[in-house]
Amino acid sequence: MDYLALAEQLVTLQSSLQHIPASQKLSALDHGVFFAMNYLAMHENSAYPKELSRGMAVSSARVAAMLNHLEQQGLIRRSPDPRDSRQVMVSLTEQGLALIRQKREEILCLTAKTLQELGPEDAQALLRIQKKLVEAFSRRAAEAAGKPEKGKEEPELC
Repeated sequence: MDYLALAEQLVTLQSSLQHIPASQKLSALDHGVFFAMNYLAMHENSAYPKELSRGMAVSSARVAAMLNHLEQQGLIRRSPDPRDSRQVMVSLTEQGLALIRQKREEILCLTAKTLQELGPEDAQALLRIQKKLVEAFSRRAAEAAGKPEKGKEEPELC
């Protein structure tokens, strides 16, 4: 099988998805302000800025600028960590929590409708394959970082 040709098709499809408005909504939780707000919502509504920086894989300066923007809009607040006053905790305000809940609900509804169009077998197959892709890309990332996972030996393609 020509895996490089398949990879080309997959990359092209993924690129095409980025230009579809519905897909752009789905990816909104993957980057930018909605990623940060979703991260906070998924972590008991608070986190340290350095956790956001790591989770988003962006610089602390980028996170600081984004947090300034969110704070000006009244969506987050920064306060001293009650356990260590030298640290700053970032948390969602009620307004921020309401906004991210609304956004998540919209995205989940859109995703559910799309999965329904696929039908039960294809929807489950998509999820199964997506999980395998995440595992494979995670394994490759660990290998690139010099922490190879023990697993299958595969012939090198590139």
